[in-house]
Parts: sequence; structure tokens; C-alpha cells
Amino acid sequence: MKKRVLKIMCVMLAFVLVFAQSSIAFAKNKVTPVILVHGVGSNPVYENVFTENESEIKTLGLGEITDLLTADNVLSEAVKLLTDYQNCDFNALCTALGNYVQGNPFNLDKDGNPLAGQGVNNYWETPMSMHKDFWKSADISERGLIRQICKVNGSKNVYAFNYDWRVDARQSAKQLNKMIKAVKKRTGAKKVALVGCSFGGAVLSAYMDAYKKQNDVTRYLFVNPAINGVDVTRMYAGDIKITKKGVLKYLNGMQGANPGSTQETIMKVVKAVGDVRVAVAAENFAKISKSEKNKRILVQKVIKPWFGNVVGLWECIPYDVFNSAVKYCSSVGMLDKNSGVYKKIKAYHKVQGHFRKNVKYVKKHGAQVAIVANYGEPGIPVTSKANNHIDGLIDTKRASGGAIVANYGKKLKGKNAKGKYVSPDKVINAKTCVTPNSTWFIKDIQHMQFRIGTKATKFIANLACGKVKYNIKAVKKKYKYSQFIQADKDQNLSNV
Repeated sequence: MKKRVLKIMCVMLAFVLVFAQSSIAFAKNKVTPVILVHGVGSNPVYENVFTENESEIKTLGLGEITDLLTADNVLSEAVKLLTDYQNCDFNALCTALGNYVQGNPFNLDKDGNPLAGQGVNNYWETPMSMHKDFWKSADISERGLIRQICKVNGSKNVYAFNYDWRVDARQSAKQLNKMIKAVKKRTGAKKVALVGCSFGGAVLSAYMDAYKKQNDVTRYLFVNPAINGVDVTRMYAGDIKITKKGVLKYLNGMQGANPGSTQETIMKVVKAVGDVRVAVAAENFAKISKSEKNKRILVQKVIKPWFGNVVGLWECIPYDVFNSAVKYCSSVGMLDKNSGVYKKIKAYHKVQGHFRKNVKYVKKHGAQVAIVANYGEPGIPVTSKANNHIDGLIDTKRASGGAIVANYGKKLKGKNAKGKYVSPDKVINAKTCVTPNSTWFIKDIQHMQFRIGTKATKFIANLACGKVKYNIKAVKKKYKYSQFIQADKDQNLSNV
């Protein structure tokens, strides 16, 4: 009898242990893993990766551009642009610039592939709890946002998708899909949440296009995304328009940008040159840019050898500009239609065209989709779209997935200024967005410059971690924020 009771107790104990283990697994999976996909330049790319000769490849940051403009034989011609009594030899300037960028490992090969030995050295399928050095001191941008998300979700439930942003977004999406599978296997989670920042939004769009039927994602959050390109890339279509009024307006708007950053320092240096000199330079640039011969010289000697094959930049061309960009770049010798670069950007162009349909599909199958688009800065003054509202880089209309946006300094009028989706400042009408009931607009925060610990960054992190449903009413009820939000210098938030 005792033996029988003992057997029964052992069976019961075994059942309890099995149940306890399954409960632990269930508890482990209760928190949805969050994977953040960064944008252009937010994670270094290296040559000779994983060797003793590993070195970071210089990209297109302001520091690199400053180095370029102050290089030997460049500065002597560049300073002439600031005067109205010396003529800049544009051919000599481009030759000097070309000599500087020649052999730069930043460019990809003719088929849009990295050169041998290039890549990232921190592709991880493990959580941020195992990579604290990556984010523990970050206070701004994508890594700062990761740090904030770790505070909300726990660092063991947060992942960073680090990739070579120069390559085709569809190629990166394929790698992201592999990572999602690995994270799900590691955690036992049925689904993950994705956060796409800047060009990371393009990667999310490409992932959605290719893998939406797998239903592996419960939330898609696009933050200042390049889902429909950036209007400054209209230059690829030969749209170059520079005016002194546009340049001065842009510099005035950007001078206070990103306190303490290199960008702010450079803007202050440029302003210190003086409005008169800057205006002269703008007029000289305008004269130069009107010449098709000069444009060809610039393309052949500087742009093509520097970043002509960087597919990621091509994929920032807006959907409605793509055909004219292909036509123009083919005519000036920048794009070969028989190349792998063309095949890749043509395929991604179709991804852009599918975005609305893809969002509708994933929402129908249970996923939430939200977009956060910043505004409040004048357009970059090098194309005909210098009057756009942008976040310092990406145009608000593009990032929001199609909002109606007034020109900078203007207000909407007529029927566009009416309705529940119109901002109180009459700048934005969100009714035409891809997802009008889950798109938020934040005024006066520069592109991806969300600082750790601020109300703005906490808001983004809470969205990423699913602390509120992705709709205007739910957010207003929980946080008191409307669809249109104003940030002060400390990134405290209030309704516009």
C-alpha cells in the first residue's frame, strides 16, 4: 500500500514539475520581444571585418563631408564660392573631390554588393541583456531609443537588428526574417514586435512585402521612416534648385538643431561665415547647377565613384520620382540598366508601391501598425521641394505615408483645412495617410533625435512595447496626447 501511495505521489510530483516548467515557459513568453531596426549610418560598417586589420568605413556623415571639403586642392576652389569676385573652376573642384573619394571603400560594386571582407561586426540574434556596452551609455537616436525600450520591456526582451544599410532593403529584410525566426525559437514567443527607424522603415516595408503571410509580427512601429523616400533624392532626377532664400531659411531653422551635436556645431560655423557670404555661395551654386555639363562632371567625377552603387541610397528615391530618376541617371552615365544595382532598385520600387496594400493585409490579419512622423523644419534647399515640411531630413508627407502637408511657413486652406484629422496649427491633414487612425506627428524634434528619459522617447518606447493600442482614441485616453504633439527644448510633450 505504501509503495502504491509513493508511486502515486511520484507521478503527481512529476506532473507538478512538468506543469511548473510549462508555466515558466508561458511566463517567459508573456512579454513580446521587440526588435529595433536602425537607419542609415546608425551602426558602423567595416572592411576587413573580424580580422586584426578591421577598420570602420567612413560614410556620408557631416564629419566626412567636412573632411572632404577641407581636403587638399578642394578648399582652394571651394572658398571661391563664398566670394563674388573669384570664379570657381568647377571642373578643378570636382577633380579634387574625385581624387579624395577615389578608392573609398564606402561604394558597393556594380551589382550593389559589398566588397569582399566588408560588413557589420555585431549581427546578433541574442538580446540586449548580453550586449549592454552597445546601449548602456547611449542618450540619443536609435541606441538611445533601444536603451529606453529596455527600461520598459526589459533588456532580455529587446533586440537590435544590425545590418549593412548600404545594401538592398529586400536583402536586409531576408536577414531580418532569419533573425525573427531565431528570436522566436530562443524565446518561445509566437510573435515579435518590430520598430523601424528612418531607413529601417524601408527594411520593415520590404519585410512586410515578402513575409507578411507568415504572421510572425504583432506590431509594426515606423519612426520617422523612409517608407516612401526622401525628396532631397530628387537630385537623382536632375532636380537641382538652389536659392539664397532657401539656404538661409534652412540654416536658420537648423541652427538650434540637436544641441551639443556635430551638426549643431557645423551649422553655427556656417552661420558665423555670415548671411551675406552664405547668400553669395548659394547664388554661385545656383549658377553652377543650371549647367547640364557641370551636373555631368559632378556625377562622373564625384558622385558615381563615391556612392553611385549604394543601393540603400537609391531606395530613398520617392516612388513617384523613380522613373524620371532612372531616365536622368541613365542619360548622365550614373546608372547602367544592365547592372545588378538597377535590378535591385527596380524590385524595391515595387515594394514601395505595395505599401498601402501590405499594411491593409497585416492589419486584417491581426497586426497593429503605427507611424510617428516629425515636422517643423524647412526642406533641404537643393531641390524644387525646399518648401516642404521635414523633420530635418525626411519629408513629413513621405514619412507619414501620404499626409496632406502645407508648405513650410504656410497653412492649409479650403477643404484640406477641415476635418477631424487636421492639426490645430493647420499644417497637416492626416486623412490621406496609410493608417490615419494610428499616425502621430511630433513637432520640433529633429530626425531620430529622441533623447533618453524624455517624455518624447518614453512615448515612442511605450508604443514599441505595446503599452497602448495603436489608435488615436486609446493614446489620448492613456497619455492625453492628441494626434498632433508639440515638443519643447527638453522634449516635454503637449498637444499642438
